Amino acid sequence: MVESVDLFNGVGLEFLPNFKNPCWYDRQGGPVKENLFASLLKPASAAELVSHQNYNKRSYVLRCLPYFFLIGQPKCATTDVFQRINMHPDVAGTLLKGPHWWTRRRYGQPYSPRPITFVEYLDLFSTAAVDIEAHCANSTIPGVPYHQKITGDGSTSTLWDGSPTMNHMYSTLNKNSTRKVLQLFFNKREGFTHQLRGSGTESSAEADDRLNQRKDFEGCCFSNPASKGDYADSERTLYRQLFSIQPGIVLPVTTADIIHAVLPRSRIIAVIREPASRLYSSYAFFTKNTDITPENFDKAVDSSIQKWKLCTAQYSERTCAYNKTLQYDLEVRLYNGMYNIFLRDWLNVFPKDQVLVIRMEDYHQDISATMASIYAHLGLRGLSEDEENLVNMAPVQNKNRKKSNVGKMLNKTAEVLRKFYEPYNDDLVALLGDAKFLWQDYYAKL
Repeated sequence: MVESVDLFNGVGLEFLPNFKNPCWYDRQGGPVKENLFASLLKPASAAELVSHQNYNKRSYVLRCLPYFFLIGQPKCATTDVFQRINMHPDVAGTLLKGPHWWTRRRYGQPYSPRPITFVEYLDLFSTAAVDIEAHCANSTIPGVPYHQKITGDGSTSTLWDGSPTMNHMYSTLNKNSTRKVLQLFFNKREGFTHQLRGSGTESSAEADDRLNQRKDFEGCCFSNPASKGDYADSERTLYRQLFSIQPGIVLPVTTADIIHAVLPRSRIIAVIREPASRLYSSYAFFTKNTDITPENFDKAVDSSIQKWKLCTAQYSERTCAYNKTLQYDLEVRLYNGMYNIFLRDWLNVFPKDQVLVIRMEDYHQDISATMASIYAHLGLRGLSEDEENLVNMAPVQNKNRKKSNVGKMLNKTAEVLRKFYEPYNDDLVALLGDAKFLWQDYYAKL
């Protein structure tokens, strides 16, 4: 039952104790088969992907999963940060920065032509595995080499896009089976919380009772709206109809739970920025329309906020943030700036010392200091002066060149968004215990 949902793929792997990165030796596969990730790679990387199985023609090959996840957010300089992480001598680069496998592509349509398998995902780390295996450091075990190199996954959907997992669970399992799987995750999460508090484990009956009371189960549907036109007559009635087609799909289980089930020691890094500026950058980057203007952005913001309010009038903010129906219906991605909602789910699963949240503004202000904090979070040594200079001089990656052609955001739009995101930023400060996430220093410079 559980295996049919593909939630626990990889659980039970025994990672090698003399490797810092989660790796194991696996029997060499047969003839190379199609890997759907190949179409996303540059020709040289695609060739490496296809040829890796002939590595030394050995019976066994080293397989590795990511040690760290750069989980988001979009338009927060994650491509540039990921590049500089990979420039550290003890980090093995990957063939693809953002495979989006944990959140989307392993489920097939509409994210990929067919479900991308676990093995295909592992193949993306084939060259990293070769690099990890080749480099050794001093070991505490005589005669056993220690491999200190690590590798990572830089998919920016990992933080927030849990809806494909929720939808897959709901569509694959019947009601009782869904509850059983959810209870497994929920008990594990609650056990972690109780352990932090130093209290005992509650009974399964008590946990199940609290599961019944969770507001997350009010849920809403994943199907697209029939129309994105004007909602005349009664918008509230229409949204009630849209969000009640398949009640219960927004569930407590997220991508964080899935990754933790397989890789509980993962190091998590989230890069975020002042949410209004992030939204404008996202609008300019992702909107496939030549008619991109500050005025049209203002209209899109107003429409999206109204739709958001219609949803939250009936459902929890968490339900609305994860719901695909609403995500598809919003003209701009308001939900991506609600960092508190998504990070809370990650911090409900991973210990706080395994999650590093940094501001893009701090990164741009001082790349060296920010990268030093990231290296320390990953347990990497400090760089020499020459190594640090190379990292600092690396060209900026994935810069949003369209934004300069769009023009500055209207002041009135910026003010509306600042007020809209204010309560979410307040909650983020409470969650992380750091007032810098109010972005007061950013606003003072405007």
